[in-house]
Amino acid sequence: MQDAVRHSVEGLPQVDSIELGVWVEAVLAGGIGESVGILPGDVIERINSHPVSDPIDYRFHIGEEEVEVHLRRDDEVLILDIEKDSDDDLGITLGDMPILKCNNKCVFCFLHQMPKGLRKTLYYQDDDYRLSFLHGAYVTLTNLSEEEFQRVIDQRLSPMYISVHATDPALRGELLGRSEAVEVMDRIAFLAEHNIQMHAQVVLCPGMNDGEHLKRTVFDLAAQYPHVESVGVVPLGLTRFRKNLPDLSPVTPQVARTCLDQVSEWQSLFKTRLGVNFVYLGDEFYLQSKCDLPLQSHYDGFPLVENGVGMVRRFIDFFEAGYADLKDLKFEPVKVALVTSVLGNAFVGPMSDRLNEVPWLTALPVEVQNTFFGSGITVSGLLTGADILKALKDVPEGLGNVLLPPNCVSHHGLFLDDMTPEELSKTLGCNVFVGTYNLIESILMVANGDPVSHAPVAARTDDHPYISSHQMVEED
Repeated sequence: MQDAVRHSVEGLPQVDSIELGVWVEAVLAGGIGESVGILPGDVIERINSHPVSDPIDYRFHIGEEEVEVHLRRDDEVLILDIEKDSDDDLGITLGDMPILKCNNKCVFCFLHQMPKGLRKTLYYQDDDYRLSFLHGAYVTLTNLSEEEFQRVIDQRLSPMYISVHATDPALRGELLGRSEAVEVMDRIAFLAEHNIQMHAQVVLCPGMNDGEHLKRTVFDLAAQYPHVESVGVVPLGLTRFRKNLPDLSPVTPQVARTCLDQVSEWQSLFKTRLGVNFVYLGDEFYLQSKCDLPLQSHYDGFPLVENGVGMVRRFIDFFEAGYADLKDLKFEPVKVALVTSVLGNAFVGPMSDRLNEVPWLTALPVEVQNTFFGSGITVSGLLTGADILKALKDVPEGLGNVLLPPNCVSHHGLFLDDMTPEELSKTLGCNVFVGTYNLIESILMVANGDPVSHAPVAARTDDHPYISSHQMVEED
């Protein structure tokens, strides 16, 4: 599925509607664009009379052998007639598209629970169906016009990832913070009728959309299988900055266990009827209730791993697959502090015990309490640099090297509080590495070091899935 760091892009403007035109960022030397006189800053408005509003439109319409390109250069409109092979591009790089704003005020929205004073990109509240197709971002479908729904059909923008939360229109409207009921099944049925594949999400809010409401939602969506391929259920996140917002209850261990028992019954039924479990719980439900994580086969190919569903299972399986090879390798002694969250320590801790059986390796798990957002936030993706620094300073044994989980650092190299791994490294006086979602691979990265400068190693963007969308900070 879609690459990881892929929800919002730093600095992009947000818009209420999609405007005509996509601007040319660069023209490649020797390409068709250069030969026909396209210049950086030009705005492509139409291809063969079809409006072009973003890179998706451009890619969809540029595949003809004969294309008539309408572009705007300042106040001048130019028309270029181009003959090319059908698989030829124009040899241009397009600028990033503005992102559609969300028109909801979801009662559980994490962005409404953020403190003031952080960089503005952390408050981006987008809801863009194009990002759903391109990157797997979940969208509510509440801000689409009829023309945009038709575009999804015409351009085959599939799969789509839909934030459903409840199929009861009145309850869905309440969850989305709207004064009116909000239907979703009619839209899903329309997309299914036109063979658009969908994945649905429910952010579980105890006392609102759980219990019988969750059952209705899951079974309503199951009626649209296989066009609705899966439903992911993830817990809401509540921060200490939640003020002047609706009262919500957290997902406690008891709530997690009750939901797990309920969903397990449905999974057995769906496995018999559909051949798949269909509904999948976020990893937090298993960790909070201290239940064993399901095996790989439970996740039916991990359709929702980037929403925190099955991510821990994959992390554990990668570890098990590489552990024996790690024991056979020989390095100079390596000491590494493994930064982890409260929930993450449930599996990172036992992994550290195993790593310490490797003769050349000393692994120390460092559990970081989230004092910035509050104790209710227990995932690694929302740890700040300051909280990590405090936890590491309190380690009495000495650190050696520090290995960070990849999702606590943005693809711009920033923690949520704008601290960088480089600053962390200088303050602590040790090497700081940003790991991947393969702990064995990350340990080898530390063991090999940086042959040039021993500077902190940046996470690869293709290894950086975003955290559960109910906890999404739009930077990532």
